[in-house]
Amino acid sequence: MRLRIEEITLVGTSRTIRFEPGMNAIVGSMSGGKTATVSCLRALLGADVSVVPELRGRTIAGTVLVGDRRFRIVRTLVTTPNAMVEIAEVEGLREVWRLPASQLQAGYDATFRDWWRDALKLPRLSVPRAPNDDRSPLVPVTISDYLMYCVLRQKEIDSSVFGTPDNYSKNIKRKYVFEILYGLYDPEAAGLRDRLREVTTELAALTADADTLERILLNTAFASRAELEVERHETERELASVRQADIHLTGDISLTGPTTLMLRERIAETEGEIARIAGATEAEAVSVNNLRELHGQLIAQSRRLTRALVAERLLNDFEFHTCPRCGAGVRDRGDEHTCRLCLQTPPDLPAPSSLAAEQDRVIEQVTETEELIARSTRRLTQLQAALAAQTQHRTDLGTQLDRATSTYITDQAERIRSVAAQQARLEEHLARLDDGLALHDRLAGQAERVAELEREQEDLNSKIDATRHSNQAVSERLRKLDEAFEAALRSFDAPRFDDQPGSYLNKKTYMPVVDGRPFADLQSQGVEVLVNVAHVLAHQHVALRDDDIPLPNILIIDGISSNVGHEGVDLERLRKMYASLLRTATEHVDRLQIIVTDNDSPPIEGIHWSLELSDTDRLVPMPPAERADAQSADGPPGNEAGD
Repeated sequence: MRLRIEEITLVGTSRTIRFEPGMNAIVGSMSGGKTATVSCLRALLGADVSVVPELRGRTIAGTVLVGDRRFRIVRTLVTTPNAMVEIAEVEGLREVWRLPASQLQAGYDATFRDWWRDALKLPRLSVPRAPNDDRSPLVPVTISDYLMYCVLRQKEIDSSVFGTPDNYSKNIKRKYVFEILYGLYDPEAAGLRDRLREVTTELAALTADADTLERILLNTAFASRAELEVERHETERELASVRQADIHLTGDISLTGPTTLMLRERIAETEGEIARIAGATEAEAVSVNNLRELHGQLIAQSRRLTRALVAERLLNDFEFHTCPRCGAGVRDRGDEHTCRLCLQTPPDLPAPSSLAAEQDRVIEQVTETEELIARSTRRLTQLQAALAAQTQHRTDLGTQLDRATSTYITDQAERIRSVAAQQARLEEHLARLDDGLALHDRLAGQAERVAELEREQEDLNSKIDATRHSNQAVSERLRKLDEAFEAALRSFDAPRFDDQPGSYLNKKTYMPVVDGRPFADLQSQGVEVLVNVAHVLAHQHVALRDDDIPLPNILIIDGISSNVGHEGVDLERLRKMYASLLRTATEHVDRLQIIVTDNDSPPIEGIHWSLELSDTDRLVPMPPAERADAQSADGPPGNEAGD
């Protein structure tokens, strides 16, 4: 997929960097901010923000071309995972997004990282954090992981392959990204492997549990299921016999004689009478309470009527001859139907006679209620006395029944205790037998589940083996990758090691091998730079010729001449490396963009200088006063004028 950075601006400053198709260079002194520029480019492409202090909190705005669509991206350089990033399509559909940087938030269905992955049409996958650990959680493959093969960082270019030796998790991701890019990672097969891991884990747990149970049962009386079933059958039969004997013994108590039966009948009748009286007592108590509440309400109503009558006599019979407001005399005015003071018709109020009649009626109700309360109270007292008498009668009958049955119970007590003890022993033994059989049932269930899992495991292995058939397209891609890697090294005139001529990528680790030497054994920082550049360039060579490889077509190389040397044969190798990169970028100028940073100017012509930095013209422009101070520190004023 074509990916091109056209422009990046440091918002709030005059710094704008424009990039051309093909090969671009950012040059300048070591303190100018070249690596800081690369950090801004990585942040623009969805990586985590990791910038120098003077850039923290600032905002960058960049224009990128993804395929045939152009986007404007604005991002604040903060490490907060939910910081918002704004994206707007410059042409075409003119879509607009506002997304959290890397952590999904409520109300959003994607992050800035997800947007980049979808824009580049990269697969959305999650892979085990530790492939060899069955309990390892799945982690998503992010845009930073996919761009691993597109960015060579300064701190890694001359020491490692993408900084993976000291980062186990990153190395695992690197392998998965390689397999995804080149078709070695089959999502269907990956799903089968994930299921196989789950099945294997469950199978191991069940097998271990079953082995433990078998060892426990082997040393107990529950070792034989057949013996347990026979013993359980005999125990159930014996227990049924004992229970029948218990029923017979306890049933005989009711056959102690007519006196006992009569006493039991009288006790039953007495208990029924007690229940009836208790119900009546409760109802009468409720009635008394209700009557007392009614009595209180009637008393309160009578008092209110009394106050109304008093107020009618004392407060309404006034003839105002002097105004209560101003003290002036009030002349006779109005008629018998109006108030002489306000000349309004008084409201219709009940006549004092009607209030008095109502008070008499309430007083009668109070008297009737008091009589009802007295009658209910007497009835309640009678019921309580009857309840106490019946309760005492029930106690007396119980005492008589106890005396009547004590002789027979004494005779039967020993036999009842013996039968009860035997019944308890048999029930306990039956429970132990059931526990043993439950363990055997659990073992049988585990055996069935183990057999089911083993069948599923075998089926999954067969399906996984079927997906491992030789894929000619994948084999051809890997062959072309080896050829491109070898060709890139030869075009750089990289040093040869004569033990095993020929360079390739290890098919297990996917790490570069140079003439039989693994990357870790090169022991030369300059050679490691050449190998790293040849490695990423080889991937671009293959991806540019195979549309099925979803590698973004961009290369960012920070510190391309690190430890390569700038004299003699080393300088010639540096020129050849630049020439190979320029040739590839020119050949695929519409599809591949290469951005390199270097302390020195490119040793060949034809490379677009996107930015030139210095100690006085850094990435973050200094205010004029600070720039003048820096220039004064660098040399005398006369030299400044000459420059």
